[in-house]
Amino acid sequence: MPVLTSKFSRKEWKDCCGKGCKKCKIAQTYIGAHGRSAGLEQLREDRKTVLAGKSGKKKSGKAQTKKKKKTAKGKKRS
Repeated sequence: MPVLTSKFSRKEWKDCCGKGCKKCKIAQTYIGAHGRSAGLEQLREDRKTVLAGKSGKKKSGKAQTKKKKKTAKGKKRS
């Protein structure tokens, strides 16, 4: 149900453990909409898709290039 995935923010999804605990608002919404077992299964699937959308790494604005190894003066590179 795509309505439930867009109902919660990304930060709320990151806080959700996906186990169906009582304090988690997302888990309780899924359980209420789909039932206990089907709701938790759907929650796990949706959680994977929402969290897979963005990686946690920060990238610089410049393209990353390989650095060349320096050689000592007078020596040739092989």
